[in-house]
Amino acid sequence: MPATDLRGPLDYAKIIVHSPTDDLRGHHVNVQWPSTDEVYAHYRRLVSEPEVDVALSWAVVVPDDAGSLSLDDVGARLGGGISYELPRSANPHIVNLPLSRPGPCAVVDRSGAAVVLYGLDHLGYSSGALRRLASRARVYSAWWNVNSVNRLSLAVDGEVLLSIDGLFPGRPEDHPNLAWWPEVTTMSEFFLDIEDEDWTGRDDDWNWKAGFLTAVELATGVRLDRRWLDAEHPYLAFSGPIPE
Repeated sequence: MPATDLRGPLDYAKIIVHSPTDDLRGHHVNVQWPSTDEVYAHYRRLVSEPEVDVALSWAVVVPDDAGSLSLDDVGARLGGGISYELPRSANPHIVNLPLSRPGPCAVVDRSGAAVVLYGLDHLGYSSGALRRLASRARVYSAWWNVNSVNRLSLAVDGEVLLSIDGLFPGRPEDHPNLAWWPEVTTMSEFFLDIEDEDWTGRDDDWNWKAGFLTAVELATGVRLDRRWLDAEHPYLAFSGPIPE
């Protein structure tokens, strides 16, 4: 993996950010780059929703070559040799239902040149799954579970470069690869304050979950919102446990 050649954020004018059926024909294109505060305010509202508040796995896969990554490609990479089906279509809450199935499910859909994944626990914790997804791609992943175990992760070209705990993120200098995700540092409350004697590091109103999702959107141009959660999407159904 090259040490330089940092790829910048995607152009909001060229990425489709809302509807699961949108593509590059021009539906719902956000032609203005929103500010960090605007994006964070959106996610402060969204993280109170039941599908997001308690537990979430949300990842955006951005291929090196626009349009080169299919939903089947994502299924094959994620499965690591485990077979899967790609049914159509269902509301995202299907992945949270206690269905009788041999393996996990993950909602998968396109957003412009990117592919989004929702609701698979491995995306936030397993470095193996992230590395496979990041073959010739970047993977931005926000994940937390019911116990507030969490990770904000970035994998590039098959390597996990960042894995940050939202509750105890440390300071920017604790993350030597942070230059690969500069949008994280645009949130003044994200990292701990070196002057804070109580080690809380932030204003009491700071919401790290909203901070995670803000970082993903600022880097990719892809937004998770109520409309996406209410719509139907394809989903991957794996035949067995996904290898880590």
